[in-house]
Amino acid sequence: MMDFQRRIDDLEKRSQESALIAQLATDPDVRLHNTNLAKELSRLARELRKQLPLLRALSGFHALMG
Repeated sequence: MMDFQRRIDDLEKRSQESALIAQLATDPDVRLHNTNLAKELSRLARELRKQLPLLRALSGFHALMG
């Protein structure tokens, strides 16, 4: 389960880094690319976070069936 949490944390960190790069970028294309990337990574992290209870339940089920 920690692996799922670690991956979500990593997505959130990458999203923040992309947002910072977008803020610092002087090239409009780079700014736009990193803004879009930050939004997408943030969306993915939110979606995974919503799925954590299900992932925990499935992980427990697989451990029982193991």
